[in-house]
Amino acid sequence: MDAHGWLKRLLLCLAVLSFSGCLQASAANTLSISPEHARYSLNDVTRYWHTETPLTLRDVLDHTEDFQPVTSDDDLHLGYTQGDTWLTARLHNASPRPATWLVTFEYPFLDVVTLYTLRAQFSEVQQSGSALPLSARALAHRQAVFPVMLAGGETVTLYSQVTAAGSKVLNYSVMTPDSFYTQNDRHNFWLATYFGMLLALGVYNFLLFLGLKERVFLYYALFSFGFTLAILTFNGLGTLIFWSALGEHTARLVAIGFTFASAMATLFAQSFLNTWRYSPRWHRMLSGCRMIYWVALLAALLLPIQYALRLMDVVGFSASLLLLVCGIYCSWRRVPSARLFVVAWSIFLLGAAVFALRNMSILPANFVTLHGIQIGSAIEMLLLSFALAARFNKLKWQKERAQANTVAMLKKQEAALEAKVAARTHALEQLANHDMLTGLLNRHGLVRYAEAALARSHDQHEPLALIMCDLDRFKPINDQFGHEAGDFVLQQVAKRLAHVAREGDHCARFGGDEFILLLEHIQDPSLLDDICSRITQAVSAPIKLPCGALVQVGISIGMSLSRDDNCTLAQLLKEADCHMYAEKSRQTNRSYGYGSA
Repeated sequence: MDAHGWLKRLLLCLAVLSFSGCLQASAANTLSISPEHARYSLNDVTRYWHTETPLTLRDVLDHTEDFQPVTSDDDLHLGYTQGDTWLTARLHNASPRPATWLVTFEYPFLDVVTLYTLRAQFSEVQQSGSALPLSARALAHRQAVFPVMLAGGETVTLYSQVTAAGSKVLNYSVMTPDSFYTQNDRHNFWLATYFGMLLALGVYNFLLFLGLKERVFLYYALFSFGFTLAILTFNGLGTLIFWSALGEHTARLVAIGFTFASAMATLFAQSFLNTWRYSPRWHRMLSGCRMIYWVALLAALLLPIQYALRLMDVVGFSASLLLLVCGIYCSWRRVPSARLFVVAWSIFLLGAAVFALRNMSILPANFVTLHGIQIGSAIEMLLLSFALAARFNKLKWQKERAQANTVAMLKKQEAALEAKVAARTHALEQLANHDMLTGLLNRHGLVRYAEAALARSHDQHEPLALIMCDLDRFKPINDQFGHEAGDFVLQQVAKRLAHVAREGDHCARFGGDEFILLLEHIQDPSLLDDICSRITQAVSAPIKLPCGALVQVGISIGMSLSRDDNCTLAQLLKEADCHMYAEKSRQTNRSYGYGSA
């Protein structure tokens, strides 16, 4: 074997010895787990190392001496930090049977978490986090969750690489699947209740705005929308259900939502407290701050994500404090509903302050600091909804009073209004049943009158006649003189048909250049021949166009007669149509002529 081969073998042996030394050095940090206990915290057996330089696992294994033991949960609360944080711990399956465990990071707002599972023969790599699409996550869950398979008596070493633009809270644990999913169902129930409440309040107030046109309800709905958008993303539900494809920009959505909510909160406060009326100075101050918040919203779109999140904390905390002071002042000035506003906003300010201070690592990470803003916002929005309900009742009372004051005036105008309504109804009926060009009945009007005529024909045992007329060689008029001339011809033909019809007959334009005559009380069918002859004579007479030209159209006529009580308009139309086209096929010698007067 050459010297190069010996050198490679020597380096491989040194690497194995180095890795074995790392495992022996961390043996004291081994967590022995068994199915008898459903959940174990990994914090007590974890060592951590924060580096601002991106490293691979091989680089990290060369710096195991740089890892520090976790002495308290606060050590894993790093706030806004640049770079990656590495965690390492050892797991030992104390049971002789194989088991599956779930390594769960409690904080859902972590961009990318990579879990390396080092075994005796091979290593396994899994990824999760809010910045990854669902298909790339180890488990499709709002938190970073990783399944780890352990053989009976097996010991593995875990290395976790955490990348996050937001605040880093790295508490994590290992749980049995049953325990994890039981806890997950409980958390999902409360989250669904919370977000359902936010959504219901937002939609309800938006509907109130649509109904009452009061902007205070719109401002509240928009404030609720921005806040819900941010909290949905922060809790991981938004990325899990709606926008997992945003990737690294998911965290930016939190900054945008909270900053937008802060701007809308100032608008809501101005409208709710009527600052333009009771405190013009505060009104101007809130308007100026809102302009700053709009600039901050633009900055949240353009700045690096971590700076956008830090700006979000400053904007949210300052807006909450500003509105609280404004509410206290308005309460002192005895502005209506100001006291309830102060109580509600105090609770929200407390939650927002806890949220911001925890992000900045000033407060420790625990249940209250992790969920304080959700608890505070839930109570605040309920209280403000009660206040808005009071506002709604007041507006309702004012409207009822105004309606009572206008009853007398409405009664005086009732007769005129009824006349106008009747006229309008008649006009609408004309539009619905008559052709706008010719003034004759349209299809709808024909059907309506035909039904009544057929019923009378049945009751009186008298046949009902239908005459269908189709103009011959009408198209050349449109082609030669234009559609306006064609419309003029149709109007003249309609007038001639109406003139020929008897009193009580109904004329209709059936469509295009087709016309229908509906005739009742036909005791002598021979009367129809006379009517058809008069129609042919009237329609065939020359027509003088507005341009001075004379035109002449022919007409093809088809007739039908109701012969039994079950006859319908459709049957009459079909029979008349067949007769009309039969006559049209026999008329081959007619000519279209035109001239000038």
